[in-house]
Amino acid sequence: MTRSSPVDTLEGMDHCIVAFPRLSPWLHLAFSDGQSPLDHLWKRIALLGDIPVTVLAPAATDGELTPPKPPEKGGRVNVLVLENSSGSEALQRLHAAIPDTVEQLLWFDGDAPFPSLSLTSYLRELHLRSWCDYTFGDGFPTGYAPQVLRREILPVLATLAESRDLPWNRTILFDALSVDINAFDLETEAASEDYSLLRASLTVDNRADYLLCRRLVERGAAEPDLPPEGTGEHKPDPFRERFRDDRDTLLQTLLKEPALRRTLPRYYHVQVTNRFTQKPAYRPDEGATPIGDMSHGTMELVLAAIHRETPEAIVAFGYRGEPGVYPELPRLLRLLSVYPGLTCYLETSGVGWTEENLRALQESGQTVGALIVEVDAYKAETYATLRGTGREEALRFIERMRTVLPGRLYVQATRMKENEWELQDFFKHWSSLEGVKPLIQKYNNYAGRLPDRRVADLQPLRRVPCRHLERELVILLDGRVVRCHQDIDEASVRGSLQDQSLMKLWEAGSGDYLAHLEERYPALCESCDEYYTINA
Repeated sequence: MTRSSPVDTLEGMDHCIVAFPRLSPWLHLAFSDGQSPLDHLWKRIALLGDIPVTVLAPAATDGELTPPKPPEKGGRVNVLVLENSSGSEALQRLHAAIPDTVEQLLWFDGDAPFPSLSLTSYLRELHLRSWCDYTFGDGFPTGYAPQVLRREILPVLATLAESRDLPWNRTILFDALSVDINAFDLETEAASEDYSLLRASLTVDNRADYLLCRRLVERGAAEPDLPPEGTGEHKPDPFRERFRDDRDTLLQTLLKEPALRRTLPRYYHVQVTNRFTQKPAYRPDEGATPIGDMSHGTMELVLAAIHRETPEAIVAFGYRGEPGVYPELPRLLRLLSVYPGLTCYLETSGVGWTEENLRALQESGQTVGALIVEVDAYKAETYATLRGTGREEALRFIERMRTVLPGRLYVQATRMKENEWELQDFFKHWSSLEGVKPLIQKYNNYAGRLPDRRVADLQPLRRVPCRHLERELVILLDGRVVRCHQDIDEASVRGSLQDQSLMKLWEAGSGDYLAHLEERYPALCESCDEYYTINA
């Protein structure tokens, strides 16, 4: 396949879009079969036949890869390099690059090596026979199902994306559609099993997901699933028959071998201080713990270890302590800027911040991915009941940060019996303000340590292995690692980063996770209802 720049050479009624949300460093790293993620993807696209391809990829910056190109094959390709992060501009350029004779587009994620060809055939048939604007698969793992759309809706989507300043990312099509979803005719095929609950991403956007894809290759579960047209099997009628995902080797391997999904930590709770400025009703007593802060040396050690093993992870500061009073916060924010792949979350009451820390936060630029302010109430009297004093200071903090972190500032309420009847007002109020997003958090009784203030029990009918043991690591202010965020007594310490590697500490938790797979639960886990919640 040769790269062609003239737009008029891209002809045909169907067209394939390969969209790269970003240029992942894992795209070219070979799996155990000697093929890279891109090799697997191009192999599947080649099986679609002689169909023109347009690649959309962000521009490379220093140290990044160049936009990927497919190998030589019979079709034609055009590579569009996106010079900025605007979703609207990307959709406009794509519309202009595809000739008017093209009616339908197949859209694949460029960092997803294993899209299903059988599901592609099924969704395309459903789309064409339904005469709709957009067709997608629901409940499948990220990267498994393509999207199908009519070319002529691209300028409409571009306008909608511009109205909300939507960025170029993996979900740009559905994000733009959702701005005015009733204006479009949509079709979907829902998976018979909701694989999205597994939170398994069949992409190589980060190292953890790359390792999952690699394990699937090693299991022999990643060979292309040919559509019925290529195998002579019965072709399902999408108007009368469901897509048979129960016959897909890859999906069934994901479902039946959950240990494969525990690759690397994706989310870190890091305690930088055990100082608090408030005592909310949902924070348990922790005994006579000596007051202290994470040293600068330990902070550097922790961040270097996290970045070395999981360079795209989320690191949350605010675990069992108020980051606003952490004396090393300015240094921490400067150090995080050295590791731009990490995403920083700050969880705070917004009360007690020192002026030095406030200035450092205001000058942090893009370092902080999310600032979560715990307010818990709409009414002043409810705030006083749940959190005590400090409401006006918290509101001033939010107002100060609204213009500093627009789109990254969240105001959170933990849902409890005490505030249930004002959460609708809470949500409406914070939704109406520019630059702020409301969050509703589940109440945690810390495995029965606190009274049951839950409004509803949302546990699944059948218990699943703990998502936190599968995806998270908790690091205390002295570098020790405990079982999970519920272990506030530090009864199960896996070791310390001061003298052990992060991977050794992560592997030390595999036994806890395997016990859950076998439905064996220690006392702490037996009475815990956090197991089904997911942070990232």
